[in-house]
Amino acid sequence: MNISLVDEHLLLTDALQNLLLMIPEVNHVDTFTDGKDFLNEKSTSPPNILVMDLMLNGLNGLELLDICRATLPREMKIIVLSTITDVQTIKHTIRRGANSFLSKSTPYEEFKESIFQVNSGRQYIGKAVRDNLINSVFTDEQVVMHLSPREKEVLQKVCGGHTIKEIAYELKLSAHTVQYYHRSVMDKLKVRRTTDLIVYAMQHGLYIPEAR
Repeated sequence: MNISLVDEHLLLTDALQNLLLMIPEVNHVDTFTDGKDFLNEKSTSPPNILVMDLMLNGLNGLELLDICRATLPREMKIIVLSTITDVQTIKHTIRRGANSFLSKSTPYEEFKESIFQVNSGRQYIGKAVRDNLINSVFTDEQVVMHLSPREKEVLQKVCGGHTIKEIAYELKLSAHTVQYYHRSVMDKLKVRRTTDLIVYAMQHGLYIPEAR
């Protein structure tokens, strides 16, 4: 298999390149410090696996992920290797098409295992972040189950920056009714301000901003 590493830290990419080349199944490993350089060089001949960081200068990791999934074959597997390991970020990357998410504190043997897992068509979440993600999923499901379909609609609109009047117009409801749903959602999520509602929704994966 052919692998590309995109990370600003040369010491890390050089070390991983040397280690990966010791794996019999790995034919070639190239490294890039910039997402644009990767796209310029590999757009016509993408690797089997792209290992990328999220913290990149210029084109950031999420932007690179979006472009890869929009322009390169889905057969190319993507492993995100990052120091940013909050639940929201993990959900962002998985929903945008990453096949694996690993913390940079991951042992090399587990990193190698993730390479084989995604290459065989499976998804892999690193052990260091797996428990937090699983706990978040159960918490989110409990919260969502307590929201009615209309409350979920209003929550999405509010988080998207729409005013009460705009939401009322789009949903063909009165402003008073929308205000009622808005207050009901805040009560159920135990927040007092709209800004706190938006932060809570994003932190718990109840609202994912659209990629721009």
